[in-house]
Amino acid sequence: MTAVALYGPPTAGKDTVTAALSALDPRFELLIKLKQGTGRSAGYRFVTEDELDDLRAQHRVLVETRRYGNVYAVDRHLLEEPQERGRVPVVHMGNVTDLRALLSDTGTTWLRVLLWVPREVCEARSRARNDADTVKRLEAWDETARDLVDSDLRDLFDVVVRTDRMAPEQVAGKIAATLDGPAVPARRPEELRTALDLVT
Repeated sequence: MTAVALYGPPTAGKDTVTAALSALDPRFELLIKLKQGTGRSAGYRFVTEDELDDLRAQHRVLVETRRYGNVYAVDRHLLEEPQERGRVPVVHMGNVTDLRALLSDTGTTWLRVLLWVPREVCEARSRARNDADTVKRLEAWDETARDLVDSDLRDLFDVVVRTDRMAPEQVAGKIAATLDGPAVPARRPEELRTALDLVT
């Protein structure tokens, strides 16, 4: 079974690219994450702390992330169910540790995609969509940049895209073509950091 993992900082276009993928090919389907906390509900299924504890006890939580005062989790059943229908789940990820945990804990073949925008683009996009928490979005961008600089990126990403340089439809086409094409070697860490202007 196959799935796509989209990694990137806030405003890099994970939602927009996922929508473009679904418009391009109905196989692609956003994986609904579990969310314990507050805030926007689009793309999430809200659960209580007790419900999340129950899922942990059943070993259904593949990975969970704490950000913006909330807990976000990937439920094994919500990953497997669309795959059983012949769909390709698209999972949004925000840090390397969680991404590696997700990749190692399933029998899924993953296409790993890194979406990126510079910090100034992140801020401009956040303000343009009237986010109430732009400061937190920029803090998350900083955390993601440090994550990429400090982490072991070997054999981690197949595709890297600067979404400030490519339209969502083009990004979706590139992802779909890579998924359906011959296997490609993972991008080398130094190539990734150079492409993202994160060379230290």
